[in-house]
Amino acid sequence: MIFPNSHYVTSKDKMEKALKTMRSSEKTKPEEVAEEMAADTEKMTESMSHLSYTKYYVHAQEGYVVICQADHETVYCETSIRVEHLPEELQSSLEEGIALYSDEELYEFLENYSS
Repeated sequence: MIFPNSHYVTSKDKMEKALKTMRSSEKTKPEEVAEEMAADTEKMTESMSHLSYTKYYVHAQEGYVVICQADHETVYCETSIRVEHLPEELQSSLEEGIALYSDEELYEFLENYSS
């Protein structure tokens, strides 16, 4: 799983800035720094909420598209979608498996490529 580094850098920079401010100014209270850091953490968590684990993989089996569970082996759903009817870039991705992260993505894929 890949996480965007910019979120960490931004939070790290803000934390370092807050610590410098706290050390250099008697006006900044530790409670204020803690509140700012908590707000930054909440923002970072929200911005990363779309990241999730793969729920399904799309594979080919005997010339047809099959939907497998995350283990790549357990068939969740067999389809009547012929591999040859998919765009070439999707066909080439089927051996490795096309990752789908939610039921919504699964239904969207099936809706787009079913006849």
